[in-house]
Amino acid sequence: MLREGVFVFVFVFTSVFISVPGMAFSFQAAFSFNSNTFKQETTCPNPPITPISSPISYLISHLISSLISSFISAHLSSHLSSHTVLNMASPSEKLFVRKIEQNARLIPTNIFARVPLDDWETNGYRSITWKQYNDGINKIAHWLDETLGKSVDNDTVSYFGANDIRYAFIFAALNKTNRKLLTPDGRLMKGALHGLLSASDCKAWLYTEDEIAAQTPFGLEETGIALHAFPSLEWCLEAEDTPAYPYTKTYEEHKLEEILIIHTSGTTGPPKPIYMNNGFWAAACASPQLAKRNWPRGICTEELYGRSLILACPMRWNSGLILTNAFGVFANTCCVLPPADAVGLPPAMFDRLTKLNHVEGLVATPFTVVELFNDATTRPTLQALEFVTYLGARLDKVVGDALVQHTRLGSVIGATETGGRFSFLPRDKRFWHTYDFIPEAHVRLVPIDKSGLPTNAAEGGDVHRMFIDRPEGDIREYMCAFWNVRMFEGVDTIDTKELWRPVDCDGEVRWEFFARADDSVKLFGGVSFDAAEFETPIARHPGVRHVFVGGAGRPAPFVILDMYEEAVRGRDRGDVARGIWETVVEPLNRQVVKEIRIPAETVMVAAEGRPLPLSLKQLVLRTRAEEEYKAEIEAAYGRLNEEGQDSREKFAEFMK
Repeated sequence: MLREGVFVFVFVFTSVFISVPGMAFSFQAAFSFNSNTFKQETTCPNPPITPISSPISYLISHLISSLISSFISAHLSSHLSSHTVLNMASPSEKLFVRKIEQNARLIPTNIFARVPLDDWETNGYRSITWKQYNDGINKIAHWLDETLGKSVDNDTVSYFGANDIRYAFIFAALNKTNRKLLTPDGRLMKGALHGLLSASDCKAWLYTEDEIAAQTPFGLEETGIALHAFPSLEWCLEAEDTPAYPYTKTYEEHKLEEILIIHTSGTTGPPKPIYMNNGFWAAACASPQLAKRNWPRGICTEELYGRSLILACPMRWNSGLILTNAFGVFANTCCVLPPADAVGLPPAMFDRLTKLNHVEGLVATPFTVVELFNDATTRPTLQALEFVTYLGARLDKVVGDALVQHTRLGSVIGATETGGRFSFLPRDKRFWHTYDFIPEAHVRLVPIDKSGLPTNAAEGGDVHRMFIDRPEGDIREYMCAFWNVRMFEGVDTIDTKELWRPVDCDGEVRWEFFARADDSVKLFGGVSFDAAEFETPIARHPGVRHVFVGGAGRPAPFVILDMYEEAVRGRDRGDVARGIWETVVEPLNRQVVKEIRIPAETVMVAAEGRPLPLSLKQLVLRTRAEEEYKAEIEAAYGRLNEEGQDSREKFAEFMK
């Protein structure tokens, strides 16, 4: 009765407002006040405001507004907290599936994402509204039950599909039907993939038709797992009359329920599954709440809120799911997806996408940012964006220093196992590459010589190792790390294996990422160096696409250069390598201690048709690259030995 009475009351006064000049403004103000109780949003973000025409109208409208406000405050506050009243999700809803349902009900025509049509360069893009997204999820949920049967034990289902928005759809639909999603990396070898499917107790493998050829080498028939083709995106979006799929879960009862499985790379051993539960995902979605808690200090990721951006990261990558089903759902971020067959975001495609869509920013890997910056045709457009956010690795500081003069530049930092770690924004754009982690991150930085843990990083330089400490009491709802109960249950301190250096930012101490504790290259004799100190400046050389500097256990570092085709066409690769050594590497050698200088004999260009293997972040897979180029590396050190520079025996004797 209360609910009906409230809306009758509001409806009556709505009629009065329409008949009195100036009332539209007052009704809007009153409803805006009451929306803090209802947590209800208007479909139109900026409704028209009718000016007040007279003092009498103003007094009448103000009186009515006050009456409504008093009525709501006195009679509704104790009742609307019930979940059944208004049949809507709680204002503090943490389950992303329920939040999607809420958005579909309250802002049905607002845009969730923009995706390419077939023959997109001619036909352009289409919008997916919140109602279409929710309807599609319901349709897929019913299809899953019809195809796989009802899930009673939170079954694991793998999805290997085209790199498009269907990843977001299937993630939500699996969650809704009491299942969890496994997203396998297509670069896994057959045996490694079979081991991952077994370890995660996978019940079914869903795939899209255009990925049949790619998955053939996996030998999935040998696993005994049910294989099913997943419907097209058009099928997912033709769902207007689909009945709602019942979803009655609450956060408190299901916060430890696992919903997503990603995995380690498998480059240094068998891939290991990493499980995310509802609590972990809710914490990953907490950026807007953390921004509010720490106001007026700004925090990273604020630039994403309510913005339309190009998401130049694969949807099968965790960041793709986070940007759509976390920032999209909880921060009104609208993602514009490149075509499914895009590799990164080539300059010509970037230019075309900015013409076909309303684009305010870019989220991409550093490789993509650098490529767009270095291209003369796309640099002005990149600089004109409202913001550029990079993730997955460090951005070349030379490029960043130039780019930050034109646009807002930031990053999202974190780790697969421990989630995101948010930082306060710097007070000066010069320090765009530094971090000051918010208190809720519970980060502790310890000098490496006091950490009690071994590292391959060079001593000195005021390098610190980062740890994440468990707060007292229950797991924090805004902190991902300790929701990873499979890895960190009972653990009070997590070693991130990250090394950081303090930076004096005009009297304020911030932190700069230095290296992975386990990624530094250690030569014979114990001397270590950070490969990025060489790789970053070498990668700036025209024609260099990717570069890999290694040499662990060797007398000197080696360099493998992955060149753009036009840079080596018609040229001897040995001459190309020698030229880059003379113009780039040798000047760097003069800036470092002699023990880590790179000789010309160990600089080589990747063979034609054998590019350096890359991760989804477009970073070189070091272990795999070294294995694939083992013969060439041995030959390089053979040449070095012929020149009398091989120090292997001396270092081996030293190591005894």
